[in-house]
Amino acid sequence: MEISMTQKLAFGLLLFTSLVSRAALAQDEPSHPPFEFETPTALAAIAPGPNVFVNSQGWDKASAIKVYGADDLAFKGTMAAGLQAHSAISRDGQTAYYASNFQARMVRGPRTDVLTVFDIPTLSVREEIVLPTQIAQYTTNQSLTRLSADERFLFIQNSTPATSVTVVDLAASSFAVEVPTPGCFGIYPTLAGSGFSTICADGAFMSVTLDETGKTFTTSRGTPVFDPNEDPLYLTFDRYEGDLYFITYSGAIVHLSDEGGTVKLVETIPSFGADLNWAPGGYNPFTINEAHGVLFMAMKEIEEPGAHYHASSEIWAYDLKARKLLFRSQGKGLSSVFVSDAETPLLYSLSLQEDEIVLYEAIPEAQFALRRKAATTGTGFAAVIDMAPGAE
Repeated sequence: MEISMTQKLAFGLLLFTSLVSRAALAQDEPSHPPFEFETPTALAAIAPGPNVFVNSQGWDKASAIKVYGADDLAFKGTMAAGLQAHSAISRDGQTAYYASNFQARMVRGPRTDVLTVFDIPTLSVREEIVLPTQIAQYTTNQSLTRLSADERFLFIQNSTPATSVTVVDLAASSFAVEVPTPGCFGIYPTLAGSGFSTICADGAFMSVTLDETGKTFTTSRGTPVFDPNEDPLYLTFDRYEGDLYFITYSGAIVHLSDEGGTVKLVETIPSFGADLNWAPGGYNPFTINEAHGVLFMAMKEIEEPGAHYHASSEIWAYDLKARKLLFRSQGKGLSSVFVSDAETPLLYSLSLQEDEIVLYEAIPEAQFALRRKAATTGTGFAAVIDMAPGAE
């Protein structure tokens, strides 16, 4: 097809106009500095100040200890390990112990049980200690991994399903001994030295005393202190004025002494919620403030038998000395509670339903009513809150 002179002129004019327009646009565009790559960095240490620790247990993924500021729940970071992990925190708040299992195919295959020791200020791994493959694969509970009072040893609950306790020598960074505890479960360290007690199926406690090497032990057994068929104990415990305290499924308070090498009953305080048709609910549903002798219990309306782990809707404050219910504070989906021992207590609650940790201030002048201060979500499958005793 022959192109006419008019068409050639029109095409040339269009090309010239396009080039002029592009040149004008190029002159109008601002100049940009050359691209500079950023170098990622990490903080050398977490923010200073007291912390609370939440064990977010993983059953199909890594478990993690989540670290929050004690005063405001500011998130500081995580320390991760394997499946079904159980945690303990040193008295000075500088070291975390995390016992878990690693499986070759994530959730199946050959299994290795490991105690991972973390440096809390840097959230970094200090060391790993490989353990016998028998750590209890059980919903996280404060009684399943505990430090001895002198912090020389770590005690870890086993279940294969035969029950025993692994003793780890922390000074030697090695497994020390396995203590058979047939028919008994839970670990409750003595106030001094390197002993512990454990709850047995007949309602008595078995007590264990280790020698200084941690490789040799003696045991003793007390008389029953509760009726496991009529009103079982929660595994959760606390101490007040040196003595052990537990609660039953009905909400009775069981006061025990472990002085003298065996656990003995001091008294049982009847449930203060039974007449109102209320009982405790959750995984770690009670905690005691040492400064005031006030016990806080997560409570729910009584349901059918077997519902003791169901979430609670209130937190009740009870005066252990005066034997008096002080105040009922509202909550939501409560599965665990933990209170500091300070004069003005801080109380923390976990909710599996809400995936949340909440911080309250307990007000002594208002009968220990709880005032909500902060909350944050993303806690995961978490039922244990911990705080370093020396950091409160």
